[in-house]
Amino acid sequence: MEFAEKLKELRQLKGMTLRKLSEKACVSYSIMNAIENGKFQPTKEVVVSIAYALKHDDVKALLLLSGNKADDMENN
Repeated sequence: MEFAEKLKELRQLKGMTLRKLSEKACVSYSIMNAIENGKFQPTKEVVVSIAYALKHDDVKALLLLSGNKADDMENN
């Protein structure tokens, strides 16, 4: 599964709109839309912000899925 697909799945499981997620993660709607559509590669900071906004515990897995290195992350 690619990061974009996982992001959409997690967002929908939380019953959250893309706009609401973008607000909670402090990421512009247009960037969030591009990320979810696989047109934009998120930075490590954006992935972490999205994970916290979704209250997703496995930040490390999301980082790896997004193509970012998770080597300096704690066991999140």
